[in-house]
Amino acid sequence: MDAGNRFERVRAAIEQLGPADHVCTLYHERDTEVAIAVSYIRAGLARGELCVCVVDDGGARIAAALASEGVDVAAEMGKGRLAIFEKPLAHGLQTQDMLEKIEQFATDSRVAGHAGFRIVGEMSWALNGTMRDLAEFEARLNLNRVWERHSCVGLCQFDIRKFTPETLREMIIVHPLVVIGDRICRNPYYVAPEQYLSPDWPRLEADWMMTNLERLQQSQDSLRASQERYRSLSHRLLEQQEQERAALARELHDQLGQSLVAVSLNLEVIKDELSPASSARVPESMRAIKEMIEQVRTLAFELRPSMLDEFGLVRALRLLVERHGKRSGISASFTAAPTDARAPREIETACFRIAQEALNNIASHARAHHVEVTLTGENSDLELMISDDGVGFSVEQLLSSLGLVGMRERAELVGGHLGIESAPGAGTTLRARFPLYSPKFVAPTDE
Repeated sequence: MDAGNRFERVRAAIEQLGPADHVCTLYHERDTEVAIAVSYIRAGLARGELCVCVVDDGGARIAAALASEGVDVAAEMGKGRLAIFEKPLAHGLQTQDMLEKIEQFATDSRVAGHAGFRIVGEMSWALNGTMRDLAEFEARLNLNRVWERHSCVGLCQFDIRKFTPETLREMIIVHPLVVIGDRICRNPYYVAPEQYLSPDWPRLEADWMMTNLERLQQSQDSLRASQERYRSLSHRLLEQQEQERAALARELHDQLGQSLVAVSLNLEVIKDELSPASSARVPESMRAIKEMIEQVRTLAFELRPSMLDEFGLVRALRLLVERHGKRSGISASFTAAPTDARAPREIETACFRIAQEALNNIASHARAHHVEVTLTGENSDLELMISDDGVGFSVEQLLSSLGLVGMRERAELVGGHLGIESAPGAGTTLRARFPLYSPKFVAPTDE
């Protein structure tokens, strides 16, 4: 992910923070600190809150960044809605002083009629104290319920280059929320202030860790069980869908298709008995019926090609590619090695559906001149590769689109994996790889 996209996602996450949230972020670069602070302050100003920014230095840089985001810094300061404090170390500010100041800011904001209060602190101001002083300061903010009582928000920023690993570890422990990458995560390592500030905490820490590990394992087990239930349900739904498609395809072919053929034959028989005017319209009617028959066959094929069940994946894919080329006008080629490759029925179905969806996407969006479909068997794997020379796209931006999600889920439900390589202007290559149940290709069974 490039820096611009990452900051946009961080911004979106930061702007979701609300009353009573207490969050910390660790950063390596000043640009990250500024981007997060500016997003946080801008969201507060938009909500009519009093916004306070405490920095060791660089207040001018934050003010300039706010101005570049369209914030009238001077006007907001003049209204008393924005305050930036720089170099508090020079004034000998201690953690207890800051605790009192935050309480005062929160009280004053309510008296002044602001919609709320939020503070962001670049925590280097606390380096003149001990690690324990800073940790107790953070914990007491939670113990005193400052954030809940005043419906305010607190964001603490720690420069990894300035704080020791031991201090950063303690800071994570005393914050219920942590910014990680471009997400805000609920902290499983958070220790409630009553425990952390207890004189017995050093003795109880090992018990807390064991209890936390047990809870994490329970959550993982529960998540794994839910995922298995989801996969099982999805698998059954897809099987039922394929059965219904097959039944509908047979109905179309055997009933509607045969009825249209019968109508065509009847017209051929009676055309000589019709008046010249009526007889002249028979060829037009025959062409319309022929087109309808072809449409029925196409629909039946797309629902569930009988060829897939009777002759296997290779012949079904070959016909699919040929039909795609004729319908879309795109040059299309298909190769298979070995040419008689077979796989279990559920894998053949998943492979065919993925190819069908990919070709439909190419016809609709790629603006390609050529598409190549390859099916290869290697050792105990079956791989489907579909490449086009179209306009391509940003995989990251479209990764959650329904089409890509559906193809990926189809592959994963039968134990496979789907990957996509693309970039704007560079075409697209899709690879779906399926593990087979034996080192050799096997004929599908109904078992």
